[in-house]
Amino acid sequence: MCIRVQSAITMKWESSNKNRQGKGRPAFPAFAYALLFTILLFSFPVRYLAATDAASARSLKSWLLFGQRSFTISYIHSVELTEVREVYRIEQDDIYLSETVFFSYGAGLPSTTPYSFEMTEEGFRIYDIDEKVDPLIYRTGAVRADHRLIIGARDIPFLDFSQPAEAVMFQSRKSPFIIFLIKEFFYE
Repeated sequence: MCIRVQSAITMKWESSNKNRQGKGRPAFPAFAYALLFTILLFSFPVRYLAATDAASARSLKSWLLFGQRSFTISYIHSVELTEVREVYRIEQDDIYLSETVFFSYGAGLPSTTPYSFEMTEEGFRIYDIDEKVDPLIYRTGAVRADHRLIIGARDIPFLDFSQPAEAVMFQSRKSPFIIFLIKEFFYE
């Protein structure tokens, strides 16, 4: 009796495995995992810095921040003709001015400040400002201002994405990665 039950179980197992022998694993689960991974990757939210025309709200350019939480805008001061760097920090959708560095003292540059201040080899540094800037707008220099956006090691001249004298508004935004790609490659 024990032998008969065991042989019935063995026959049932062998008959259920007949269709699988020599065919390897089905391709569908691998495809399903790859599809699921792709969907998750493209739906993953990313933070980016967006530049738009302040007058028309037309999108000019966007940059993925890749974990960066700060960026710098550098330009040549119109009177002193020396570089000014303004460092901004991003918190969620808000942009805060963190510090300003300028290289000479003169017209249009601060002479007193309620914030921390020091003189360094780079120039005069005002820091711990922590002022929310809403909206953050710069007008692209037409002659000598040489406005530049610096994100990590990327140094991007304003003239690469805007016209001279154009008012450029910067905003921190977040969207699924696929939406960012669609906006950047199909609506520009």
